[in-house]
Amino acid sequence: MNVKNNQELFDLNTFKIKSVAKYFVVVKDIDELKQAVDFAKQNQLPVFVLGGGSNILLSDEGVNGLVIKMEIKGITFLSSLRDFPEPNFSTAQLVEPLKNLAQENHDSLVSSKTIQVIASAGEIWDDLVKQTIEKGLYGLENLSYIPGTVGASVVQNIGAYGVEVKDVIDWVEVFDIKTSKIKKVTGNFCDFGYRDSIFKKSEGKNLIVIRVAFNLQKNGKLKTDYKDIQEYFENKSFWITSSQAPRKDDSKAIVDDEKLCFSSSLRKKKNFLSFLRAKRNFLLFLREVERSETTKQSSVFCPFVRLCERSEAIQRFLFFCSSLRAKRSNSENPKTTLKELRNAIIKIRKNKLPDWKKIGTVGSFFKNPIVTEEQLNKLLEKYPELPHYKSGVSDIPQFKIPLAYILDKILELKGIKEGNVGLYENQPLVLVNFGNATFEEIKNFAQKIQKKVKQETGLDIDFEVVEW
Repeated sequence: MNVKNNQELFDLNTFKIKSVAKYFVVVKDIDELKQAVDFAKQNQLPVFVLGGGSNILLSDEGVNGLVIKMEIKGITFLSSLRDFPEPNFSTAQLVEPLKNLAQENHDSLVSSKTIQVIASAGEIWDDLVKQTIEKGLYGLENLSYIPGTVGASVVQNIGAYGVEVKDVIDWVEVFDIKTSKIKKVTGNFCDFGYRDSIFKKSEGKNLIVIRVAFNLQKNGKLKTDYKDIQEYFENKSFWITSSQAPRKDDSKAIVDDEKLCFSSSLRKKKNFLSFLRAKRNFLLFLREVERSETTKQSSVFCPFVRLCERSEAIQRFLFFCSSLRAKRSNSENPKTTLKELRNAIIKIRKNKLPDWKKIGTVGSFFKNPIVTEEQLNKLLEKYPELPHYKSGVSDIPQFKIPLAYILDKILELKGIKEGNVGLYENQPLVLVNFGNATFEEIKNFAQKIQKKVKQETGLDIDFEVVEW
């Protein structure tokens, strides 16, 4: 273990805040973690656990304590029930009925259609997601391209596109700073909430996440009902990259970079019939080509192809026409695969969010407000078009309001900038450090946004980011 003094944290937080840790150590295994905690206890230092640094707002005055950079690695895929570790639930952590239930029914939690994936806290989150998708496992795909580590995903209860990480967590292994002991707790113990968990509360501050077990499905069902995902696939062009697909030099009118693109509007019956008529024109065009020395002599108009000078190009286009018609006739909405959904989400996030490797940001800075039915009705009286979604499983109906809509459509704040800080032009939930912004600048700007939302809508909005 190598404890450093006055470690610069600028490159270890995605907000790009200049801050210094009084003491800093990287831990790569449990023994080093124990040594680091012992060091903190001996010197009466508070402990701060750092993952990817993608959800923290650091103080300009520095972090007065021991910052532990979590780099414990390891991912295990368990393929059968006999591979599963015996449950090790402590009575001190779980009430007796829950403890007994967990021990007696642990095996029943995992069916033959389920694979348990155990990942260490220092693993990069999106690397884990990518591996699970490559193995054809369902459960984490909607959480693609979220920065940070596995450990932080649990602390934050990360979520995106209608999915939260708590939905697939079986157990969490933690290191207790007070007792220096390792124990496992269930997902229920973690007290997950909207971007919240016991690890962010006083009663869980002494617990450091070291491993997480996820129950993923071999034959799951994709969750694609989120608005952004639906719009992506509705507007997505239909690409063919087959070796028999038309090539760039086959038709300058419709081919780009070796990919032929037809709008998804072809899924609609009327437009698809128009396409078939165009195909018929193309066949007439081919007949004319057969009677001509070059396609340039053809007098038949084809809206899809201007020039086809090789018979191979013609064959590729015919192959495309027949395969496209077969795909469309089989289903109006072809089944989306795991990889396609992941790629879609990555493209959506890249389009909406700044590149945290280049621009100072922590992604969504604010939480979406959760309101009661009474509060919602009052808001709808004033803003009839306000989007809202049912939230949680509480007996009392609650609704989530997209804060981005309020900031953009009601307050018209999207893209606003003050000095070195602003709201991102494509997603107003995101605060951006345009360069050299301080902790005070960012916090003051964020508090102004809170105040404006309160004045206009009466809603209190909370920070999603964690302050150090």
